[in-house]
Parts: sequence; C-alpha cells; structure tokens
Amino acid sequence: MGMNVVKRNGTVESLQIEKIHKAVEWACEELNVSQSELETETNLMLFDGIKTEDIHNALIKAASTLITVESPDYTFVAARLLLQKLYKEVTGGSIKYPTLESYIEKAIEAKRVDPRLLSLFNLERLDGAIDQSRDLLFTYLGLQTVADRYLITEERKVVDSSKILELPQHMWMRVAMGLALEEDEPTDRAIEFYNVLSGMKFISSTPTLFNSGTLHSQMSSCYLNTVSDEIGELGKDTGIFNAMVECANLSKYAGGIGTDWNRVRPEGDVIRSTNGKSSGIVPYLKVFNDTAVAVNQGGKRVGSFAAYIEPWHPDLYDFCDLKKNSGDERRRAHDIFPALWMPDLFFKRVEEGGIWSFFSPAEYPDLHELYGEAFEARYTELEAAGACRKQLPATDVWKKILTSLYETGHPWITYKDECNRRNPQAHVGVIHGSNLCTEITLNTSDDETAVCNLGSVNLARIYDAVDLQRTIQTGIRMLDNVIDLNFYPSAKARFSNLMHRPVGMGVMGYTEWLVQRGIDWESEEHLFAVDGLFELISYFAIEASCDLSTERGAYPSFKGSKWSKGILPIDTARDGGIEDVRSMDWRRLRNKVMKRGMRNSNLMAIAPTATISNIAGTTACIEPPYKRSYTKSNLSGSFLIVDPTLRYNRPHLCKEAFEIAPEWVIKAAAVRQRWIDQSQSVNVFVTADITGQQLAKIYMDGWKAGLKTTYYLRNQAVEMKEAKVCSILDKGCKSCE
Repeated sequence: MGMNVVKRNGTVESLQIEKIHKAVEWACEELNVSQSELETETNLMLFDGIKTEDIHNALIKAASTLITVESPDYTFVAARLLLQKLYKEVTGGSIKYPTLESYIEKAIEAKRVDPRLLSLFNLERLDGAIDQSRDLLFTYLGLQTVADRYLITEERKVVDSSKILELPQHMWMRVAMGLALEEDEPTDRAIEFYNVLSGMKFISSTPTLFNSGTLHSQMSSCYLNTVSDEIGELGKDTGIFNAMVECANLSKYAGGIGTDWNRVRPEGDVIRSTNGKSSGIVPYLKVFNDTAVAVNQGGKRVGSFAAYIEPWHPDLYDFCDLKKNSGDERRRAHDIFPALWMPDLFFKRVEEGGIWSFFSPAEYPDLHELYGEAFEARYTELEAAGACRKQLPATDVWKKILTSLYETGHPWITYKDECNRRNPQAHVGVIHGSNLCTEITLNTSDDETAVCNLGSVNLARIYDAVDLQRTIQTGIRMLDNVIDLNFYPSAKARFSNLMHRPVGMGVMGYTEWLVQRGIDWESEEHLFAVDGLFELISYFAIEASCDLSTERGAYPSFKGSKWSKGILPIDTARDGGIEDVRSMDWRRLRNKVMKRGMRNSNLMAIAPTATISNIAGTTACIEPPYKRSYTKSNLSGSFLIVDPTLRYNRPHLCKEAFEIAPEWVIKAAAVRQRWIDQSQSVNVFVTADITGQQLAKIYMDGWKAGLKTTYYLRNQAVEMKEAKVCSILDKGCKSCE
C-alpha cells in the first residue's frame, strides 16, 4: 500500500513526492542556494498519515537553519516556503490571491474591517493593481513578523486560536484603502499608497499597519502630555490621576507615551489644603509604572511610558534611581523610561565648575515655561533671592546623572533649549519633553496632548532624487490623512492634532544606503553625503506639505509660526560642524511657504523603526547594525539573522555599533539635525572601557553640536550581562514603529 498524507482541510490523499520537490524548486528559483542541500537538510521522516502542514513546517525550519553569512539567500527560501503556507491557509489550497472583494467580505463578516472598503472603491481596479510578485521582497524575518503580528485574523472561540484572513499584499492594500477613505479619488489614491507600501519605499508605523481600514482606526504612534500639580477629580481634565487615566486610554489603543512630570511638587513640600507634606513624584511614578504594565496596548504589546523632568527638580536623585536593581523596591519603577529635559544653563555650570540650584516647581512654576536666556535670567534671579531648595556642585549632580545612565541606560539626556529655540510652534506654546523614543518635540499643556503620526522612507529602496521626491510626496499625504481618519482616545489629543496637524516622517535603511554607496560610517564623506541627502529630504517634505496646504488649507495655528515668517528648519540650525553647501533653491521654497502656508506644523522625525525595518529587510532608522549576525529563536526553532549590509560584499564597511566611535554618531546626528524640524532617536554606543570623563564629553558634544535629544546609552559592559533593550537587540519591540 502507498503512503497517505492528511491535508489541512482534513482530507486524506496519497503522498506525492513530486509536490514536495515542486514546492522546494519554486522556493529556490533564481536564488544563490542549493535545492538538494535544502532537501537533504529537511531529512523528512515520512510516515503514513503525516500531515502536509508538518511537511511544510519541516521545510521552512530546514531553510531557516541554512541561513548563514555566506549563504544569506536562504532567508528568501524560508520566506517563500512560509508564503506557500500562508496562501494555503487563506485560500484553502490555491497559491493565487483571492479577489479583494472576497477577502473584504470575509473580513467585514468577521467584524475586522470598515465596511466602507467594500463600497467606496473600484475593487476591480484595485485587484488589477495588486502585484503578488512583491511578496518575494520579504525576508524570512520580515514575513514572519507580518504573519505573526499584522495580518488580520478571524478570532475563534477556542483559546489562542485564529484564522488568517488576509495575505501580505491584501494587508498593504487594506492599509492603503484605509488611508484613502476620504480622498476625492479614493481608488487612485489607494493605488498610489499601495505602490509605495508594497514596494517597501515608505512604510507607515505599526499602529497604522495594525489599524488602518479597521473598525477602530487608532493609527498614531506617539502621545505627549503633561501632569499638573494636583491630585485630580471627576469631571476635570487636569491632575495627576486624570493624566494617568488619559495615559491608560492612549496605551490601550497602541500609543507610546511621553509624560512631563516636572510640575509635581517635590518630597517635603507643604500641601496647604491638608497642612501635610508632599510625598514627591516617586510614589506617583510607581503608579504610572504599574499602569503601563496593566494596560498592555490592547493585548498586542507592552505599554510604554516615558517620564520627563528638568534637573532643577529637587527629586532629581530619586528620579535617577528609578531603574536601579538595588534599594527599596517601593521606590523603583523598572517598566517606565525616565528622561531629563536639560537646559543649557546646567551644562554651562558644569563647564565652569559652578553651583547647581534646585527649586520647587510648585513655588516657581514659571521656570518650567521658560527656556534659553529667559530661563537663565529667572533662574539666576531666584538664586540671588535665596529661593532655592538646596544647592550642590554642578559636577556632582552631573556625576550622579552619568552614573545612573551608565548603570541603567537612564535617564535619557534631552536638550530643552535647543528643542524650544528651533520650535516652529513657539508662538503657541512650549515643548516640555519628548516622547517615548525621543524623536517627537511638540508643545503640550493642560489643554493639549500632542500627537504624532509616523512613517519612514526606506532609503535602501530609493533610486534617485526624483524617486525620493515622489515617495516623500506620497508619504506626507498618507501621514496627513491619518490626522482626519484617526480614532482619538482623548479629547485633548484630538483637539491638539487637528489644530496643529503635526506628522513625523523618518527614514530607515540609512546604514544600508551608506554601504550601497561605499561610504564608511567614520568618515567626512559620510557627513557630506548625509548633509546632501537630508537637504533633499527636508526640501521635498516641506514642499509636499506646502502643496497640500494649497489643496486643503493651512493648519489652523499656522499664523505667527516660524513657517509663516519664512523661517525654515535650516534657518535656525547650527552648522553641524561642516561647510554649509546647498543644492536646492531655498529662497523659492521660503517664499512659497509664506504665500501658500503649510498643511502640517511639524514634518520630520526619525523614529527607531525596529519592527518595520525588519518587515522591509533593511537596517533600522539611522542605526549602525548592532550585530552583523545574530540568532533568533521562536516556535519554529533558532535561525540566523544576517545584517542586510553584508549583501553588498563590502565587509570592511559593515561595522557593528560598538566598533564605531561615539563621536561619529554625534557628528552624523548633528548634520541630520540641521534639516529636521523635530528630532531623532539617537542611541549612543560605548564600549566596556569607557571612562566617566569620556562619557560626559559625548553628551557635552551633543549639546554643543545642536542635538535636540539622545536616546538609550548602549553600554557594552552592561548589555553583555543583561539584554534589557528596545530598538536594537529586541527585534520584536514595537514601542514606536
């Protein structure tokens, strides 16, 4: 008797070895791999009644184990085999896409997508635009990430059981359609959006990929709010616990959050209403921490909250200790991300060996609203009046901060005055902190919770300046559409986003772009090349928003902004340490902006892109590779991930992060910051032999060079012991993207 197999639908048929050969042959086609090696590696132990699904899983596992630095193409073999599995799960056996209409009907019936996807579009035209061959762009890690997290499923009654309803190109089209719902020509725009998404030239952030076109379209990545110095009460929007309720709701719908805590009075301050004394910010941050853990972004990912204060807050030392692994656990908050909002005056006092004074924000709340020269004048006035709570040598305070930073990676160092000096929206507010990943710099107040919608240009797939311009034009339009289509978990968030309409267009594939062109990270050539690249990015993004303003109208708070006065980001920038050579007609653009307005108050912000860069198969944001190769483990086993820079056969340029001197990270960030109106997630990498003096110099250099923010300090000595990581090592992290 012949051997039988059990198919996915439960039917039994005779084993046909040629089908296995055919599947493997297709997976290996035109790739630098060996079909016979794969079949040998699979080493199938066939038996009567074996499931076809088990055969397929064995092939995928075998292909994934063959991925090496020398044979990176096996990642595409594993991806193709996984594709076959997805095709069969969704279609029941065919390896061709079902019609868009049939997919959408099933998804509507399962209550997973917006019914308007069926009624507002010419589905026949959209079907014609779908290019199934673009499924072959995925690496194994990229496709597995999409399959595990992003494809819409039909939930079943059985616990942890679901059926995938959409295939990758339908996912891209669903996102594109969701973003085109309110366009005058929705079908045309959906095709335009689909092409940049599926071609992996521009990819929207994770919340947009999750929720575009669904019944609950919360598509924004980042929220920034502020906490007032009062407990809060029912019916009010301000206060400590009201802010926590807002953060819980923002987190529930997949938002990463940065919260300004500086106004909360320090420990020991008098509470006049009760004649008691304040417990300070730490006990509240403990509740803030537990809220992040409890409200785990709709069950999809861990809640992510960052807390910001200024270094003159009397609770600074306790704040710096929040992430320590020793001491009183009641005063620790291991699951939030502390950050410092540092004024220039602090660094000046450190340089001159001066005294640093601490003030109660409850007594002098105006300090938090001032920046630059006005802050320094008020600060020194209060010092002269003896109004400070305590004083310490500035170098001692700096050592405390740096010690905590070295040991825990926190608090992050961000630069208050540079953010506010260059703020396009300084006429309507103050920036009090950044977001979870330190790339967003927007105003906050008791009335406004700032929101930012993210997406990133994949530089590794951009061919020339024309391609870059077209991609940016489409990307900015997609980001602007999010603002009107978005579900807002908070009234303050909705008000702020519609008033100012900020977006955050970033990049990924930066290091791959350098290696493509044969450029060394540690070179002046790098700095000049990136200066030219980001001039184009800045110019095209500003012009795209200006053109949208012509079509749709300027954002409501445009009047009085730097934009309205013809002051563009480059006009407020420092030189970045390089010669100022420009290739674009900035005078023309400046006049155009003043005449026609801007659709968005803010345009550019470089987020970590940890997950979407995996999907695109490129290097994350502006990062050098953390490792040239590393091992990833999942339910299918362990397999090697090879950095995409190695595919260009220029191994001398494929430097790991800890092989690059930190000053080059700072220099490159300073050049990019010249052109960007918001900020960047700039991780700093230091080796185990770093000294305190060297560490201090890195952040001093960042301040002097005009950086707005920095992100994690990646300490090789610490990370060799414990991998508490976000955007670099943890490839499953989706805190921002």
